[in-house]
Amino acid sequence: MESVEWIALSALILSLVLLLKVFNLQRQLNEIKSDLQGNERLPYSSPGSASGSVPANLDDRLRILVASGKRIQAIKELREVTDLGLREAKEYVDKMIGQ
Repeated sequence: MESVEWIALSALILSLVLLLKVFNLQRQLNEIKSDLQGNERLPYSSPGSASGSVPANLDDRLRILVASGKRIQAIKELREVTDLGLREAKEYVDKMIGQ
């Protein structure tokens, strides 16, 4: 085989591997979406409040996002689940960071 053929074959194999990764990520995304759609819309509460608090699994998810430098993603996810406005969600995440 010539070097051009090896390069083409390598590119084809790499493309297939990447395609499999994309399908796997899409499956995971669909699972996450279905999990989020199953959650009820919850009223706003600040971290540590006694009534109407954000579920622990969401709080954990938000903490993971914030710790990995994805503060904006944390705010977006909080808004989707709780139906909060931008300001309230930002304040919630900021208070969470302060804890």
